[in-house]
Amino acid sequence: MIYDVIVVGTGAGGSTAARELSRNGLNVLMLEKGDFIESGSATGEIKTLKLSLNLEKNRTAEGYQLEEYPFLKYEGELMYIEGVGGTTPASLANACYACTSCYSNSPTAQFKIHDLELFEELTESSRDLNVGPLPQELTGPITRKIWDTTEKLGYFVEPMPKFIEYPLCNNCGLCIAGCNRGAKWDGTIFVHDALKAGATLVTDFEVQKVLHSANKCRGVEGVDGQRNTKSYHAPRIVLAAGALQTPPILKNSGIINGVGEGLFTDLFITVGGFLKDAGLNQELPMGIKSEFGAYFISPHFSSQLIPLMAEKGFNARNEDVVGLMVKIADAANGSLNDDGSISKPLTSLDLKLLTEGYDKSVEILTEIGVDPKSIVSTAIRGAHPGGTAAMGKVVDRSLESSIQGLFIVDASVIPQAPGRPPILTITSLAKKLAKNITQETLQLKN
Repeated sequence: MIYDVIVVGTGAGGSTAARELSRNGLNVLMLEKGDFIESGSATGEIKTLKLSLNLEKNRTAEGYQLEEYPFLKYEGELMYIEGVGGTTPASLANACYACTSCYSNSPTAQFKIHDLELFEELTESSRDLNVGPLPQELTGPITRKIWDTTEKLGYFVEPMPKFIEYPLCNNCGLCIAGCNRGAKWDGTIFVHDALKAGATLVTDFEVQKVLHSANKCRGVEGVDGQRNTKSYHAPRIVLAAGALQTPPILKNSGIINGVGEGLFTDLFITVGGFLKDAGLNQELPMGIKSEFGAYFISPHFSSQLIPLMAEKGFNARNEDVVGLMVKIADAANGSLNDDGSISKPLTSLDLKLLTEGYDKSVEILTEIGVDPKSIVSTAIRGAHPGGTAAMGKVVDRSLESSIQGLFIVDASVIPQAPGRPPILTITSLAKKLAKNITQETLQLKN
């Protein structure tokens, strides 16, 4: 059977593209490396990779002390998930707009350089995902206290826009586990929409390369769960496997230049300490944010802080932990190596942003009553890998690669780190791509 379009991956980009294309009457096949993740169990599906940050070299060169900035003690790590919906089931539902009002080098600004305008699609995605700022009634007491204290210190604070249907939300604080109530949007919703519109889904299938001849797409080849080789055929392929999985597929398909280079991860740390019965773990996570250009700060509970606090003599329960996330727009200087390792040297600017954010977090935490002796920090982590098949290098403004009919629509096409959750940006890109493919396909059929 020859499909109109094969969509590889069902994360934010793949699920959106498949939904839009199938609703427009195209015969769509979705191929997913993983399987469905049971609601409420997404946390257990999170995997980590080592990030080689060259911490010791950079810390020594800049003169930072481990006692002052404890996050410099630990190896970096990158988090990811494989399964239907990609990382979206474990997301914290943050729908940051890709606009220059938050960060001058936002994706909106980056894509405009390539004459790509996403205003209409951002509006459509916001409607489809039920995006809206966290309402007052769902702002928990410790989040409210952080808000008031941060403003008193002279920093601007605003509600975090989220893709949550708020009337269904019980403010359980477990967004990262996957929503059992259907309040939080994730990519599985769009996958089901695509299936209802006639699309086909094959899970546990790992695409390894794109089949092409005369520089035109013919289909894809990969292996199923029993490692049997199989191929599927279509003249158009939408590659949305994610910034870590898309590059190997491209390289196996003969596209080499610029692929796997320019990796960013939106590096972050969570700084936290002991405040008895604070209850941040039972509030909607990251409900507010304070913007500082290339980074922002937001309330964030992390269980990783508990053993670190125990090392300092504080026997904290989950409800005693108050944390603040510092997320930065890190340099797009990393690379995916052929052996599967990841190189991501921390730059002087990266360090400056992290230490500035750490200092502000300590200031806020201390002011709300956290015992300063208990304050600790997680390792430097990344959760939004991108840049590895960037627009202007690997794809053009239409998201098409050098192989005719092969398109890419995941975070790998974003050239520079947004330092903000990219889901809304990616769904908007996928909507734009689906419109273009639909128009072209229908013209050929007519």
